[in-house]
Amino acid sequence: MNAPDVSCDGWLPTCQWRTAHSRLVRADKATVAEAVRAVTPADMLVLRPLMFVRSIPARLSRTEEAHLGHHQPVLTGLQEGGEAFVLADEPGGDVVVGFAGQPWGLRQHWVTLTPEQYRDFDEPLSIKGLMAFTVVEEAGGTRLHTETRVHATDAASERKFRRYWLLIGPFSGLIRHDWLAAAARRAEKPPRPDRGDR
Repeated sequence: MNAPDVSCDGWLPTCQWRTAHSRLVRADKATVAEAVRAVTPADMLVLRPLMFVRSIPARLSRTEEAHLGHHQPVLTGLQEGGEAFVLADEPGGDVVVGFAGQPWGLRQHWVTLTPEQYRDFDEPLSIKGLMAFTVVEEAGGTRLHTETRVHATDAASERKFRRYWLLIGPFSGLIRHDWLAAAARRAEKPPRPDRGDR
């Protein structure tokens, strides 16, 4: 079986927007990979208030139920809510999730795609993007890196997303830092002592 393609260039080689963040986590690679997938909104300091503000239009219209559970892994919640889908997942290693649609309105519109559909997606007035988490062993622990890329499919969507990004871009960076910090806390937390060892 071929290894999954977990490279950002393999999935979205061209983009108009790109951000990247990283931190050193004092834990082994597999532990860090597990931790970043297990992070919940309850673990994060920035995500919770931002998610609440973003959900206000849906709450007022009562046409959409909240899908990001307080103690549910964020990656799982995004997938179940239709906002993201897995492009590649290397057990104990890197993970890449994709997203596509029209995020700039009060009522965001997302589409769920298979990896094959994602590669070909070019609908007008839309964007497609990815968020990747990579883990690399280095001296002192594991380097946890996240990268986000966004590609607008045409000039109209580029104009719309540019205005949207001016508003949410700084908060997106805060969420990424928050996510990495939460994963680090999980990975570096000492294991609970075995009751049988008392």
